[in-house]
Amino acid sequence: MARPVDSLLDAFSQIRDPRKARGVRHPYASVLSLVFIGLICRQTELATLQRWAKDHWETLRAALGFTRDHPPHATTISRALARLSLEQFRDVFGRWITSLAESAQIFAAAVDGKTSKQGRDADGDPIHMLNVFAHELNICLAQFPVSEGKPTEPQAFKEGLKELLERYPLLRLFTGDALFAQRPLAQVLLEANRDFLFAVKDNQPDLLEAITASFQDMARRTPDAKVVEKKGAPFTSEGSISSKARWSTTSEMRPSSPASP
Repeated sequence: MARPVDSLLDAFSQIRDPRKARGVRHPYASVLSLVFIGLICRQTELATLQRWAKDHWETLRAALGFTRDHPPHATTISRALARLSLEQFRDVFGRWITSLAESAQIFAAAVDGKTSKQGRDADGDPIHMLNVFAHELNICLAQFPVSEGKPTEPQAFKEGLKELLERYPLLRLFTGDALFAQRPLAQVLLEANRDFLFAVKDNQPDLLEAITASFQDMARRTPDAKVVEKKGAPFTSEGSISSKARWSTTSEMRPSSPASP
């Protein structure tokens, strides 16, 4: 059984060092942590990463477990990354994220597809990925390609759901736009004992009509919460500000009669 992860550096220290012992000058976990933080700071090339690390070495050296007076050379970093086990990296990174989610009680994630403006596939086409994002952690938990027989985002989500839940079992709720409001995907989520909150728009008129009919007799009452968005309009003659309000309620809503979307 894998031991608990206390920090990101601790997580990277559990990755096997593939380098030969002879000539090793920097801890492997420290090099991986440096690359990870550098990528977050938009240092996408090893030469620029080396210069960036040099500029911030007094701050980075001890925090990342380095012991030498100078950061690793770009060539050294390249050789360290060349034999990195992606599977081990995914495992320890997932356990680190899970430890954060447990402490923060994170149970929800948003699913949404994005097309990369820089990355391209073998045919030169932009890469379209489905992202699973935890807003409370400000981090993407997983990405699944929308290709290779999975031409739509809901299909890619269904294919990757089992792997996602194995890696992040705390996830209980998934949110998404109207594209994900599909019966097959809803069935898969229910079978996995997970909840979902998907938007419904006019592009699914039958489903929208069924939902509207189910809740048309719901008793109206004062909302539990209210959000007011100021639109920048000048004060009216009565002294109030023109605004648009959204209401939400946490009360249990029960439809007047069952309806099948």
